[in-house]
Amino acid sequence: MKYFESVTPESVGIPSSSITAFIQTLREYQLCMHSVLIFKNGRLAAEGYAPPFDRDRKHRMYSISKSFTALGIGLLVGDGKLGLDDKIVDFYPEYAPGPVHPLIAAATVKDMLTMRDCHDTTLSELADWFTVPPSHPAGTIFMYNTTNTNLLCGIVEKITGQTLMEFLYPRLLAPIGFSPGCECIKGHWGHSWSGSGILCTPRDLSRLALCLMNGGRWDGRQLIGESFVKEATSKIVDTSIGREELEHWQGYGYQIWRTRNNGFGFFGMGTQLAVALPDKDMLLVTTADTQGVAADSNNVLGAFWRTVYAQSADAPLPEDKKAQSELSQTLGDMALLTSPGGPRSPVMADISGKTYKMMFNKCGWTDARFEFESGGGRMVYTNGRGVKTIPFKFGENVKFDFPETHYPGMELKQPYGKGYESYASAGWLDDETLSIHCWLADDYCGSLRVNAHFKDGCATIYLKKAAEFFLDDYQGWMYGYCQEVQV
Repeated sequence: MKYFESVTPESVGIPSSSITAFIQTLREYQLCMHSVLIFKNGRLAAEGYAPPFDRDRKHRMYSISKSFTALGIGLLVGDGKLGLDDKIVDFYPEYAPGPVHPLIAAATVKDMLTMRDCHDTTLSELADWFTVPPSHPAGTIFMYNTTNTNLLCGIVEKITGQTLMEFLYPRLLAPIGFSPGCECIKGHWGHSWSGSGILCTPRDLSRLALCLMNGGRWDGRQLIGESFVKEATSKIVDTSIGREELEHWQGYGYQIWRTRNNGFGFFGMGTQLAVALPDKDMLLVTTADTQGVAADSNNVLGAFWRTVYAQSADAPLPEDKKAQSELSQTLGDMALLTSPGGPRSPVMADISGKTYKMMFNKCGWTDARFEFESGGGRMVYTNGRGVKTIPFKFGENVKFDFPETHYPGMELKQPYGKGYESYASAGWLDDETLSIHCWLADDYCGSLRVNAHFKDGCATIYLKKAAEFFLDDYQGWMYGYCQEVQV
């Protein structure tokens, strides 16, 4: 099969109008999508990106990384180097040099693969898994726990002497055309952070999902055991307890979710998705930053079921040039969301350049000022690390490096050493309230919203972050009074 051949949606039985409706629905939901790819019969029917993201830019995949980990386990099982019933403690003598709790000692590789741990919480340190008292027997009830994945990744890397991605690349990823140089953030415990840290392109992700939908084969070559793939993508454990979204109720295999309509999927925080639907030979892939949005995957997949999936046919449809043109325009218009509000307020002239002395606050800001110029401006503030600036434009995003360098880079708990690539816009929500919205779009994705209210010489500022393991110092309330000195 000629995978990735770009075709018109109608040629593979999808109305172009249904894809347009799907993407427009996501816009109505105010979801910040970075990419959308739709395949049918192995052909690429639609592909769109929101700059700065494009087809060649590697994107953080968050918990989709868990599915990669399971495939590393699958290769070792196929090689006879690992068994699903092998005990976790046997691989970690450094953490379990002596007797451990019997329930911990009994936990197996398969228990970890299916998220049926013996602990009732995710543990930040791998060593803690062996010492924290268990809450129940492993292999019983589903409880999503990233520690399970990190333990499995450590086993892969211990057996192979390679990182997870180094092991996967020649065996599985390179044969399907995966981009070279894809990597995984390293955990501070010494192994890859494969519960969350893999970076690759959306097209790479598409190739892996297509390979699994084809039973682990690519171009007639069996790359990973067919029986393992069948188990990994099947419903082994019920997930209807403890998950808030309908899309997470459909069951779980080996670090791979089941979906409605007899599908399976790789799911990552922030709406990183690869949903394979064998009954229709269809695949949906998205990347995004919807952290902080309730029911994000419910919204995306719900819209997909109602539009593209419901309206697709088994046979080609008549070509629809007008609908195809509208779809092309819709895909081309994909962009990072901008802050709501208008470009002007009657208070701008009075507050521009004025310094507000901040009262005590959890963020550690001592002062802030807002400077306005034609089409935009900047927020300048002082915190415990010095003077910082966030620029913005009204109605459009401006690129800048976020003014903090201590957030993690390619190893957890190790400073990146530079600011994350970021984009910010602003708007006046009313005459007295300025909204600034920052998207951090680097190896780590996240967002920061700032609402600043100005009245009677007082500035009240609310910072709200949506990010994992950073921006913690940009969360909370503060207020301060104007110093009557023009800066």
